[in-house]
Order: sequence, then C-alpha cells, then structure tokens
Amino acid sequence: MSDDLYRQEMDRAEWLVDAGQYERATQILTRLLANYPDEAGSTYIALAAAHNSVNRLEDSEAAARRAVAALPDSPDAHRLLACSLIDQDREPEAERSLRTALDLDPESSTLFHLMAIAMAGMEREEEALFYAREAVRLSPVSADHHALLAQLQMDTDAQAAEASLQEALALEPAHDGALLQLAQLHQNRRDHVGAAKAAAAYAAQTSDPLQARAAVDTIFFSTVLVLHLGALACSLLMLMSAAFVWLVKLPTWLLLLPLALCATLTFRAVGRRVQALRIAFAGRGRIMTRSFIRRQRLTTAWALLLLLMWTAFGVGTIQLLMGGVTILAGALGAGLLLLIGSWIFARLRVS
Repeated sequence: MSDDLYRQEMDRAEWLVDAGQYERATQILTRLLANYPDEAGSTYIALAAAHNSVNRLEDSEAAARRAVAALPDSPDAHRLLACSLIDQDREPEAERSLRTALDLDPESSTLFHLMAIAMAGMEREEEALFYAREAVRLSPVSADHHALLAQLQMDTDAQAAEASLQEALALEPAHDGALLQLAQLHQNRRDHVGAAKAAAAYAAQTSDPLQARAAVDTIFFSTVLVLHLGALACSLLMLMSAAFVWLVKLPTWLLLLPLALCATLTFRAVGRRVQALRIAFAGRGRIMTRSFIRRQRLTTAWALLLLLMWTAFGVGTIQLLMGGVTILAGALGAGLLLLIGSWIFARLRVS
C-alpha cells in the first residue's frame, strides 16, 4: 500500500466515524495498523477518536496510550488520552496529559477548553474560569468556548453568564448547550416566559430526544413544585392561625386570611408558568402536556392530589362561612401529613 492510499484510507475511516459507522471505521484502522507499522502513532490517534465517538472509553484510553508511546511529541495523542480520562471522571490524570499537551501546543484553544472541564470536575473553580477565558481569548469565534465559560459563570455571576451565552448564540443560534443553559438561567431568574422559549428552542434543535424532554419537563416540574410549596405554606400558616384563633377565641373567619394570601400567590405563579408554556409551545402545548402525563405518572398523580387538596381548601372555606369546619379541618390534616412527609423526604435526601 502506498502512502497516498494510506492517507485515503485514513480519510475514509474518519468520514465513517463522523457518519456513525464505527465498526467499518475500526476495521479499516485495524487493517492499517497491520499494513503500516511505521504510521502506528497516527493510526492509534484515529482509533482512539473512533472508540471515543461511541463511548468505548477503556478502548479509547488504551489506543490513546499507544499513540502517546508512539508519538510522545504529539499534542493530539495527549489530548485524546485526556478526553478519555475526563469521560471516566479521572480528572487528575487528565490534567497531567493536558499540561503535557499544552507544553507542546500552548496556543490550542481546545486544550484550554478541556483543561477548564478538568478543573471544574475537580471543583477548582477559579482555575476552571481562567482556562475557559483563555480558550475564549484564543478562539473568540468558538460558540463551545463561550458556552463553557457561561456554564462556569452561572453560579457566581449570572450577568456575565448571560453575556457569554448571548455571544455563543450569536455565533451559533442553534447551539444546544447554550440554549439549555439559557433556559436554566431564565428559570433561576423567575423569567418563566424566557425559560420556556429557550427550552422550546432547545427541544426543536437538539438531536437528543431524551435531553429535549428533560428540558421541557423542568418547566412542568417547577409548576408542580409551586403547587406543592404553596400547599405547604398554606397548611403551615393555617395551622398556626387556627391555634392562635382557638387560644385567643377570635372569629374563625380569620382563617380565611392566610388561605386567601397563599392561594393568590400560588395560583398566580402557576398561571405565569402555564402562560409561558402556551406562548413558547404555541400549538404544541397540549401535545407536550399529554407526553408529560404519560411519562411522569407519579408526578402527575402528585399534582392531582395537590389540586384536590386545594379544592378541599376552597370547599372548606365555603363551609367555614356557613358555620362548619369539617372539610377545612380534613384539608388541614392532609396538609399536616404533607408537612411531615416533606420533612421526612428532605431528611432522607440529605442523609
């Protein structure tokens, strides 16, 4: 086989990897290893990338180590070894490979990007931010670099994170990661319309249906959470008010004040989220809702129980105005159980 044929076969193998035809690509690369022992380093680099594309991480690591042994001065070999180690949550080992690669190629924005990921995995946030900023400086036209910087800024500087996300989306409007982070950023700011629009854009662009569903489900979960927290607050305030009314012998209609306050705040928040979904998923809101109900049956059942509890609060209020307290007392009892259950669940999650 000639050198030209070797290059053609390597190009073909790389094309097959990009096309998702992993088995055919590895067959070609294995054949090249046998026929071109002098080019083993380059072939192992391609083989490591092929294994990594299908998450065969141990095979990718083994091929990358062989590539490093054959080509110790190749930054690509060290980079691929670092990638496989990061994917296996072995960031300290990846750091060593990346530092070697950076010594060989100090102007590679990709290496700074990977180093930022490794630092973040080891919870070295300041160093992660430094490397992410260096990646952006070296390649300001990379949407991936801006998106990574935004991810690292999210918890410490939301305004800077939003600016980084806007840069990423200006460069690549359909960038999956940036759209997903933007939805999270808007959700944290209680901008439900913005969060729903970003989630809708992400769901329309991403090739991963599971991630798309997860992004949309987050908004539904937040709606159920509002119902849950509202019911908790209402139960707690009404129980405290009931004790006060009973001890001081005040009129029972005073119990309506905490109920009215909690109900107003809760259903206003729920309404904003529902309206945001309707705006963002125009014409698809019902489809999304039915899909959520089919897939998240436990959450749906819990939401129905919460709505039933709120209905009991409402009916109990009417009965209270007519001189009875049975239904409202039952609703408060259910609320007390909800409080206890939530406390136990929180304790179990912490432990």
